[in-house]
Parts: sequence; C-alpha cells; structure tokens
Amino acid sequence: MNEIDKQQVQPRMLNLLRARTLIYRRAKNYQAVGLVISLGLPLVGLAAAALFSASKPFIALFALTFSYLEVLFFDPWLRTQLKTAAKLQEDFDCTLLGMDWNVFLAGSRVDPEQVFEDACRTLSAKDEKRLLDWYPLTVNALPLHLARLVCQRTNIWYDSALRKRYRMVLLFGAVAIMFFVGMGSLWIDTTITSFVLSTLAPMTPMMIWALRERNRHAATCELLDRLNEDVKKLFDKSRAGATEQEISMRSRELQDAIYNHRVSSPLIFDWIYNRLRSQMEERMNAGAQELVDQLRLTPAPMTMTTKWDEK
Repeated sequence: MNEIDKQQVQPRMLNLLRARTLIYRRAKNYQAVGLVISLGLPLVGLAAAALFSASKPFIALFALTFSYLEVLFFDPWLRTQLKTAAKLQEDFDCTLLGMDWNVFLAGSRVDPEQVFEDACRTLSAKDEKRLLDWYPLTVNALPLHLARLVCQRTNIWYDSALRKRYRMVLLFGAVAIMFFVGMGSLWIDTTITSFVLSTLAPMTPMMIWALRERNRHAATCELLDRLNEDVKKLFDKSRAGATEQEISMRSRELQDAIYNHRVSSPLIFDWIYNRLRSQMEERMNAGAQELVDQLRLTPAPMTMTTKWDEK
C-alpha cells in the first residue's frame, strides 16, 4: 500500500543516512577524546601525588582550563554537527514518508555538495548493511498516512529506550570512578589538600560532563515519553475514524517535535549503541508488527467523496 521498502534503499536516501552516520561518528569521536582526557587527569593526579607532589597545582590548573575550553569551543562546534545531522535525517524522513519540508523550523536543506562530502566515504560492510531497511518492512501493509505514524513511533520508542539505559550507565560509571579514584588518592596521601589538588580538581571535568549528560538524557527521555503518549492518541483517533488529512496534519506536527529533539539531544557512544542495537531492534520490529496488525483491522474512514456518492 506504500513504497517505503523500495524508496528507503534508493541511492540518494542511503547517501543521506551515510552522511548522517559519519557526522554523528565524528562528533562522538571528538567527544570521546575529551572524555579520555577527563578520565586521564585523575590518574595523572594520583601519579603526581605519589611521585611529584610539586606538580599537583599545575595538574589542577590544567583540568580547570580544559573545562573552560571545552565549553567555549567544543560545545558550539558540537551543536553545529548535531543540527546538520538532524537536517539530513529530516530530509530522509520527509522524502520517504511524504511530508513537506518545514523551512520555518529547519531552514534550508543541507547542500548536496556537503552531503556528498561525507556520503562519498565508504563505511564498513557491517555499517553499510545497517543503512538498509531503516524502517520496518512490515509498514508496507498500511496506507502511507498510517505507515508514517508507525515509523515515527518506532523512532521515538527506540531512542527513548536506548537513552534510559545509557543514563544509568553514566550515573553508575561516574560514581564508581569517583569512589575508586578517591579511595586510591586517600590511600596514597590522607591529607585533604592532596585529595583536592590531585583528585577532586582533575576529576571535575569528567564529573561535570557525566552529570550534565545524565541530566540531558533524562530531560530527553521525558520529552520522548510525552511524544510517545501523543502518538498513542493519534492511533486511537485513527481507530475512531479520523480522516487521512487529520492524521497527516498531526504527523507533520509530530515530526517538528522529533526534529527539535534531534537538534538538541545528547550523543550516545557507539560502543553502547552497538551492544544494545540487536536486542532493541527485535523489540522495535515486534512492536511495529503489533501496531500494523491492529491498524489493519481498523475500518477505513469514509472520505468526503464516499459520503456524496452515498447521497
């Protein structure tokens, strides 16, 4: 009843996904470098406490300076990358799901030359395979306005479930590192001055990042949960006989919220994403299949033409 399965594997569509994937990967790699530096500073502080006590103030100064530089330079660059990646995904969704581009919200589309700059690069065979069948093939059994709704819902559920797990990893990871490094510092030198200079100050960038990311993911999950409730209401309206035009209009509004979420949402490292992907996709496909089965049993609403024909 629609051609989502064929359209989503067209060369242009795969180029959009490939460019989006590479932009996110580049942003994550830069973020990982900053995190490694943040994690390394406490270890350097411990070594300095044991071997070169005179270097403690300099390590503390470097840690604090690094925090300021990260906020001044890395955060603005990261926002630009997220916006570009969100535009590429929005282009993919609008083209595939038959929605108009909202120029007032997203601005202009990403230039094809900029898309090609990343899309011309080759991913690994495993990553290239992941670009195929981006949305569940089961949605082909539905008319486009309902298939679109199922695809939007899979986006929301998948992202929310992934972030809920990731924020727990951030919280427990930060607490564990703080505890073990702090205990090691006190074992080497029990003075409070040494603890502050060699452990607390160097750990500040990492702790700030972890707590900030955890809070951002929690706020994102709240938004996604609210959007998920809105999607459920749209499904109920569809079953109650809402017209295709009404569902399509609300889907466009929902897509605007999804785009805003993508622009501002924090990143998830690939090593976490890859570990959870298989299990998450199985659950996502099962949920999509159940929604499709329910919607197929719903009688199609009468159109204006049908009413006049009856008269």
